[in-house]
Order: sequence, then C-alpha cells, then structure tokens
Amino acid sequence: MYMRIGQAIFVAGHLLALATLPAPAEASIPRAEHPRPDMRRDAWQNLNGSWRFCFDPDDRGLGEQWPLGGGPFDRTVTVPFPWQSNLSGIADASGQQVGWYRRTIEVPAKWAGGRVWLCFGAVQREARVWVNGRAVGRSERGYTPFAFDITEFAPPGSEARLDVRVADAPDPELPGSARESDGFPRNSGIWQTVWLESRPVVYVDGLRLAPARPGGRWVLEVEVELAGPDGPARVAVHSSDPTVQPQRTSVRLQQGRGSSRAVLEIRDPKTWSPGEPNLYDLEVSVTGADGQRDVVQTYFGLRTIARGRYGGMGYETILLNGEPLYVRGAIDPSLNAEGLATAPDDAFLRRDIELARQLGLNLLKIPSKAGDPRRLYWADKLGVLLWQEMPGTVLNTERSRAAWQETMREVVRRDRNHPSLIGWTLFRQSQGLGGEQFKGDRATQQWVYERVGEVREQLDPSRLVEDNATSRSDHVDTDVNTWQFRIDDYWIAREHIAQIVSRTRPGSPVGYVPGLAQGTAPLLCGQFVAVPPEGGDVSWALRFLITQLRRHSMIQGHIVSSLYDLPWRRDGLLHYDRSAKEFGYDMFLPGMTLGDLQGADFVGFDSPPIIETAPGEEIAPAIFVSHWSGRQGTAKLRWQVMGIDDFGRPVATRPQERDVSWQRGAVTYQTPLRVQVPEGAPFVGALAVELLDADGHRIAANYVNLIADRANGLDSGSVPSLAGQARPHVEVLAPRLVAVRISPADFASFHADVMDTGESGAGKGFFAFGNCEVQYRVALPAFVRDAVPTQMVLMAELAGLSGTGRVPVHSASVKQPGSVGVYIGETELWQIPLPDDPADSRGVLSHHARFHHGNYGDLIRRRIDLMRLPRLREDICREESFSLVFRTEGPQTGLAIYGRQLGQTMVDPTLVIQTAKQLDRPVGFVSYDPVTIDRLMDRDRLPQSVQTTSAR
Repeated sequence: MYMRIGQAIFVAGHLLALATLPAPAEASIPRAEHPRPDMRRDAWQNLNGSWRFCFDPDDRGLGEQWPLGGGPFDRTVTVPFPWQSNLSGIADASGQQVGWYRRTIEVPAKWAGGRVWLCFGAVQREARVWVNGRAVGRSERGYTPFAFDITEFAPPGSEARLDVRVADAPDPELPGSARESDGFPRNSGIWQTVWLESRPVVYVDGLRLAPARPGGRWVLEVEVELAGPDGPARVAVHSSDPTVQPQRTSVRLQQGRGSSRAVLEIRDPKTWSPGEPNLYDLEVSVTGADGQRDVVQTYFGLRTIARGRYGGMGYETILLNGEPLYVRGAIDPSLNAEGLATAPDDAFLRRDIELARQLGLNLLKIPSKAGDPRRLYWADKLGVLLWQEMPGTVLNTERSRAAWQETMREVVRRDRNHPSLIGWTLFRQSQGLGGEQFKGDRATQQWVYERVGEVREQLDPSRLVEDNATSRSDHVDTDVNTWQFRIDDYWIAREHIAQIVSRTRPGSPVGYVPGLAQGTAPLLCGQFVAVPPEGGDVSWALRFLITQLRRHSMIQGHIVSSLYDLPWRRDGLLHYDRSAKEFGYDMFLPGMTLGDLQGADFVGFDSPPIIETAPGEEIAPAIFVSHWSGRQGTAKLRWQVMGIDDFGRPVATRPQERDVSWQRGAVTYQTPLRVQVPEGAPFVGALAVELLDADGHRIAANYVNLIADRANGLDSGSVPSLAGQARPHVEVLAPRLVAVRISPADFASFHADVMDTGESGAGKGFFAFGNCEVQYRVALPAFVRDAVPTQMVLMAELAGLSGTGRVPVHSASVKQPGSVGVYIGETELWQIPLPDDPADSRGVLSHHARFHHGNYGDLIRRRIDLMRLPRLREDICREESFSLVFRTEGPQTGLAIYGRQLGQTMVDPTLVIQTAKQLDRPVGFVSYDPVTIDRLMDRDRLPQSVQTTSAR
C-alpha cells in the first residue's frame, strides 16, 4: 500500500505490500498468498496443495474410525478447490456428500513458546477435524473462517497427521441453498485456504475499524477483541504513517475475553474513494501478562457512506465521503469455470476488479455469497465499491433462521473493515422468507425488520443495509429503495422506469409489503437484465436501458446483471472466461466503449434507439446531460452523423460543437440538436454525441441510430421474369456502370443440414446451418449484356453460423469461424473467411426487425476482372442468366446472407458491373453521385469490416 504526503512515499506502503506476499513456500502451492491481508500475522504456514482424499458414499468413516489411520484415501485432491471443480483434480459433480482429507504437517520449531492454530478460510459444509487421531473441533460455517488451537496435539517442532471430514448434503434450511436453487453449482469441501499460524496465549481475536468524520475531522475508531487467560494486557495501535495518531490502552480479560477501544486522529487526511483508493497501514499488538506479544497487520481507508440530501436535491442520495455517488454497478457471481467458487489464483481476483474498472463500473454486488477476502482486498487496493448479499436459505423455519443469523453475524464480523464494502443485502427475492407468502406474513416481516436493525445499529452502523433485493415489491425497512426488472423493449422499459419514478415518494406503498410504505430512502435500480428472452446480445438493450435510467434525476444508480456470463446465462458484460465481448459502439463513434456509458457524467438522447428518416431531412432529437462527478466549469457537446450507405461507402458530416448547461446531481435537458441528415444514397448509421471537458477530452459519449431510406423504393427497370431465376434490382449508376441487387431470400435452390429463415425475418435473409450451398440465378437485362461486362465487384454481407439450429451461440466466448466459396457457374472465384454469427450493436437492422436480435455479417467486396476470364465473360454475355453460388466448407460452418432489411448495412448481395460500351439507359434510371468501380474498391474509404481482394 502506498500513502502519499506531498510527494513522499512512506514506508507504510512497503509494509502493507509485504503483508500480501505469500509465506516462503514451494511454487507448486496454489493460492499461496496470505488469505487475510486485513488480519495477518507474520508467523504462518500455508497448507494448500496436495492432500490425500476419498469419498465416503456409505458414511462409514466415523464408524470405522478412519482418523486413527484407516480409510482408503485412494485419490489426491488439490486444496483449496471444491471437489466438484477441475482444479481440485477430482472434478466430481455426481452428488457425493461426504469427503475425507488427510495430510501430514510439520510445525516450525521456531514457533516454540507460542500456541499453534489450525485455520480454515471456509469449508462447505460441516467440517470435523482430527490431529493424530484426536478430535480437535467441528464447524458448520460454510462461508466464514474458523480455527482450532492444536498445540496439545501438534506442538512446535513436531510432525502430525491432519484428518478432515466434510459433509455437504443438500439442505434447504442452510445458508447457500438459495444460491444452489438459482442454478449455481455446488462447491463442496475445503474451498478456501488452510493454514497454520502461531499466536501467543493472549491474542487478537477480532478487529472493528470504523472511520468517522465528527465535526469535519477524520478519526479512526478502533475496537480490538482479545482472547486468552484472565488477567491484564496492553494494547497498542499505530501506523508507520506519522499522520496517524498512535494509541495505547490497558485492558483486563475476564472469562477469557476482553476488548479495547481507541480513537485515532488523522492529520492531513487522504480519503478513500474509487478514484483515489488511498490506504493506511495499521499494526495492532497486544502484550499479555507473560510478556508475549501478538502482532496483527491490517490496513484501513478513510471513507464514510451514508444516505441524505445534497445541496438542493429534493430527495435523498447516497453520499460517499459526504459527496453524491451515482452507483454504476454489476452483479459479480464470484464464479469461474475451473475453480467454481474458488478463484484459480490471486491474479484472477485482481483481474476481475481491474476489468470492472475498465468497463466503467464503480461497484460490484456479490450475490448470495460471502466474497473471498482477497477479492475484497483487491477492491480496497484498486478502488471498486462492493455490496455484499448474505447467503440465503430456501425454507423459512426456526432452524433456517438460526443458521442464517449465525452466518450473517460472522460475515459482518469478518468483512466490516474493508473500505470498499459500502452495503449489506440481507435477503434476495424473499428466499428463506417464504417467497410470495412473505407479503402477508407479519411475523416474518417483523423478524426481517429486527435483523435490519441488528446490522444497522449493533453489528455495523457504518454501512447501508438493504433488507431484500427483490422484484416482488416486498421491502420492509431499507436504506436503498431498490427494484429490479428484465425488459428488452424500449417503449415498455421507458414507461416502466417512468412509472417507478413517478410513484417514488414518502408514503407511497409501491415496492413495500402491504401495510408499509416508502420513506425517503434513495431510489436505486438494484438489478436489470439487458438481453432478449432467448439470450444473446447484451450491447443493444444495455445502451438504451442505461440511457433511460440516467434520464431521471431521482434514480441514484443502477446495477446490471452481470459482470460476466455464466454457463446457463448470457447476461454478462464479459464472457465467462472473462474475455471481452463485442459491443460495437465504436462503429458509430470511433473509440467509443461501454465505459463511455458508465461514467459519473453521462450524455444521452431522449429518443428511441433508432430514428427512421430519409436522406436530406432534418431531425431534432432531445438531448440531456446527467452530471454526478465533481467536475466544475464548462463542458461542451460535439456531434456528428456517421454511417454506411447502400454501396458500403462511409457517410459522415462535419463535427459541430456547443456549450453545455449542467448541475451536479441532476439531469439537465439541453436545447435540441437540429441536424441535417446527409443527402444522397440511403444509409444506416448514427447521430453520435460526445460530452467534452474544457480541454476537449471526452467525458462521455452516446448515439442514436439512424436508418435513412427513401420514401419510395427504386424501380427495378425492365428485367426479364424467368422461372426459378432471381429478378434482380438494377440501378444504372453511370454511362458504363450498373448495379444489380439480389434479395438474399430469392434463391433458386439450396441444400443444407438445417434451414431457418425465421419467423419475422422470412424473405429478408438466408440462414442455413452445417454444410450448405445456395444458388442464385442472376438474369441480366439485355442492355447490360449488350454493353459487354468487363469487370464486376461482388458486395455481400455474410457470416458463418455454428451449431445446428437457431441457438444464440453468438454470445459464446469460443467462436467457430468458417469460410465460404463463391462461384459463378463452375468457376471458383474466392474462398472467403467468415466471422461466426456475430451479434452486437452493429446489427442495427436486425435489432430494428427484432429478428435474431442483432446478428450481422462482414460486408465483403471482391473484384472480378472478366478480361482475364474470357470464357466466363462470354458466358455472361451470351446467356440470359448465370448462377451465383455460395458454398460453405466444413460441417460446422453454416451461412448467413443478410440483405437490405437485416444485418449492419443496407446492402443486398450486389454485383456492380463495368461495361466496355455505353449502356442504353432504361426507364427507371436513378442518378447517384458519380461512382467508379475504382472508388468502390478504395480501401482507405471503407469501414474496417469491409474486405477487398481481386480475383485473377
């Protein structure tokens, strides 16, 4: 950790950095770092790695006294990974309920004079522990740490055998069962680090560090919990940072317990926030009557979290260090493919926090699970807020309540010192409260009310408390008035959000159980899902849903579900393996990312996601700015129209700018933009806007898509109608240049493993799976053939389709790109690589048609020099029609051909033909800007997705 005073770097940072390093150990030890950087002793030994293991399906081990040395122990397991995980080396998800662990330990002789403690980060679920065949303890904590003094059985300098029996039978009355009922995998056995540590007889058993700002000055309230034999003890608390006032106190232990309280003043305070995650190191030591000294290394951040009014706001907001906070969060399921609930390594935990920051998030919410302490540490260090939801039960019984309360209290006790953690959620979707019955169960409602009060007033007064994260309108008492929704339709979402805002006021019953009403708690969207019902693209709805949420000053933040996909859900901002998803926003504004929509300051259009217009028209969409940062001074808007026309050419207007009016913690509508849509060819694109600071740096960005099409379709001219042949649309572009467009659904024949033209997309595209071939019969008008074609450019928007049916495979992190061969007659012209079924914001036309929710292809361009293919040229000139064939190679390729109404461009499969003679222009000729075949092949003018090669 680094503490700065002026430009100096104090030794404190180096001390805290050392606290995060693993104890000397073999490189093969997994998760070798200290598991509790917030509660670290120097004398410790990591026990992760290979242990002997066996299942006990008949539960014979206790009766046969395996801890005395028996048992098969026929496998090796890697601790600390649950036995269902790949990293455990067991990978058994068959439903085994009892597993036994065994290993030999060597207790360091240098620990002589101290007590030897065997510590477990977490075990799921019931753990019984023996040392050299003698029982030392039992725990039923599935999510929190426990430890046993094993000095009597394994003194310093000795070797000992450990045996651990773990029983994890499904039990709907125990915390964590609700998570499993939601589809999360079981995580049985030892799933967090096991270690030894040396403590003196009198030792630190717990800490509570609570920063506060009474009267505008920063202090740290420190409570030290002590354990050991009765008698006097001395407690010292100090930091290597000289601005932190040290404290020494005396205490007397009685009945084996004692506590010490101190208030440390901090001069020249450096506060903790996501933008500046300043941390101070802290050393807590206790000296017993025997003179032995227990030293615990920890750290703290100066941070307060509260709810209240700010400035002239007419409602409460969330206040971080007294300043308004707009929550930009995501659900963090704390799961991975190889280790399940246990991260593969510490770098993985750090990377999750870094990725959240890169996505523009300032908060992660951990659902139905106590987070790994190392995850909380990295959030502290890197600057991401956390909100933790308690593990829930399925049933509502006296036993389930008792088990839940014990877990809740232990989770709060373990994690309450992390500055990144700003809130607790006690229940989720009324699980463990009776579900829908909770609304009418006054006794359970009273119990929830009491538990909120227990956390808020006794266990942790320094954080916010949410009673129930739910979409069922059953709050009882909460510091944040949250609601949840899953809507992928713009108009429905707009109306839903507006109604929530209009019904949010003190005394309103909305969101609360019958008989109770809202107070003044800040309004927060506790979770929303931004994918269509069948799963798939998250980018499209995410943008317009965030825009609608940011449109209302009363809404104090939002949490998207979720940070990454899960094997059974595709609602993440990342893939399950944490690889990046394609959002496609940069197609409409270079360099735009999700982070441009997730800043404290935001710019948006009060408009549907697509404006349908026509070339040359004027549009005037409403625009607003949501200002939540501490930025002061002036800001500007810069806007521009960008797109691609129906020949794949770029469309762009010159950027324009003007000043912005804004107010902190509020939404300010600007004077509507008056924008002239570019004249000329139809195009698909966007009106993009940037919010700039006084120096011209981008603060935020957004756009509204444009579909600019002519009011009437172009006349196709005089084209022969031949049975089984395409009737192409012909456009004469210049005296020796003509475009021949073909509807992708107007094929002459095809064969494929599976064919799917969809329901709403029938007649708009071609979709086939597996090995396939589609043939178009192209009938050229006589006036084109008579003019003698010499060159052609083929344009088409194509993609591969992996899978065997219309499954949303496009959101998978592993793609299966393929290729397609293109033929005219029997002449093979190209083998073209294809992307695998992409779907994101670039698929504007597919989103508009609500067909396959955003799928699109690459717009390819290929030149054919017919002068070098004389036989083919003669056939085209002589015959009334010729075949254009697309043939995939390989059974997993599949093929999608998009057209004017689907995909990312308005380009039907098109042949642009240059002729040797001047064309006899027919009735229906349409004048465009001068076009040459060389301009169509100009690489410098083409979008990135367009590919250009020539056939020789």
